[in-house]
Amino acid sequence: CRRVHAHERIVKLLEEGNPSRMVAKDVGCSQSAVSKIWTKYKQHGMVVKAKRTGRPRKTSKRQDKQLKAICLENRKSTTKQMKHKWEEVGVNVCDRTVRNRLKEMGFQYRKAKRKPALTPKHKRTRLQWAKERQSWTVDDWMKVVFSDEIVSYYNQKYLLFIGIFTHIEILN
Repeated sequence: CRRVHAHERIVKLLEEGNPSRMVAKDVGCSQSAVSKIWTKYKQHGMVVKAKRTGRPRKTSKRQDKQLKAICLENRKSTTKQMKHKWEEVGVNVCDRTVRNRLKEMGFQYRKAKRKPALTPKHKRTRLQWAKERQSWTVDDWMKVVFSDEIVSYYNQKYLLFIGIFTHIEILN
């Protein structure tokens, strides 16, 4: 119930004689919030937005949009690089502010997954492997374990490390 139009709706519904419980449910906030808004309205005669304490925002909405554009331009750039690009536009802030603004916009810093690059040799090897097994039956395929993550496979005497996108043929 932080939006002014929600406050105005609450006041309108209460003036029409609706119970506060129904108003709270209709607007989507607690009954105590409805009560506080109604009390403030009766005291001041209008819906008043309270003055907030604390440090004023360092950037404007327009500057935040500029940062978003900088971020979308190259998602791989660091906050330090984004900060320097933002400074070129005339916004002087620290790295922490850049991270805070990006977080407010819904961006998250994630480490990109590394994908193995397929060389022509890899492609030929995969094609050859597939052609060799083209006529396999379901029973033949039941003897194969596929893995798309690095795992270890224990086999009596040997510990084998299986790399990404490999297979193990189990011989009975």
